[in-house]
Amino acid sequence: MEDQQSGGGGAAGTPAGASHTLHAAAAASRLPATLPASPPLEVQQQEAKFQAARKAMIKVINWQLNDDKHRKLEQILDTTHYLQKICGNVRDHPEETKYRKIRITNPTFQRHVRDAPGGEEFMHAAGWGVKVIDYEKYFVFEHQPGGLEWRVLEEACAELGKLQALVDGKIKRGQGDRKAQQEAMRQQVRAAIEEDKAQREVMFQPVSGEVQAQPLPPSPRSRARGQGAT
Repeated sequence: MEDQQSGGGGAAGTPAGASHTLHAAAAASRLPATLPASPPLEVQQQEAKFQAARKAMIKVINWQLNDDKHRKLEQILDTTHYLQKICGNVRDHPEETKYRKIRITNPTFQRHVRDAPGGEEFMHAAGWGVKVIDYEKYFVFEHQPGGLEWRVLEEACAELGKLQALVDGKIKRGQGDRKAQQEAMRQQVRAAIEEDKAQREVMFQPVSGEVQAQPLPPSPRSRARGQGAT
């Protein structure tokens, strides 16, 4: 009986030391197994370089390519579309070498890029470089997927898409404004025509009732004869 009672008492009660151990274990279970480690210094440096390159590329797009003070919106849209096409071809077909070089003297490239404010600056900012091949200068993209320059190229495609949507919206709004102005001018012309028509109807409206003939005033000769007779 005594053994059973002492055994029961031990199961019901918990020693102070054992209770403290249980609380510590429970608290430890709520903590993460290991604290998250900081990325290596080299990774941090690469990320900083990427952010700086991305910022420089976006600056060229927003402040040079989008120059609506010196170029028409349609010209900006054409340049943006062309740059998005050549960069998108590299991004979408990384194994195709034909998309990775563009002859600088190409007439289309000259019209859309070399003649555009910020065109060549964008090429450099997006990771392209100038290289001489067979005595001709080319813009070439020699970087591979996953690298810093490739990430900048992908960001460039996205930013060009934003600019294209922005400029396209401006063009459409401008077309709507011009149509509204033309319609307002047409309404003004129609109103002027109706007003002129109404005035003409008033001027040429026939007079109602009998019109009595008025005698003509005497001529100077008849007046002189009358004076001589008196």
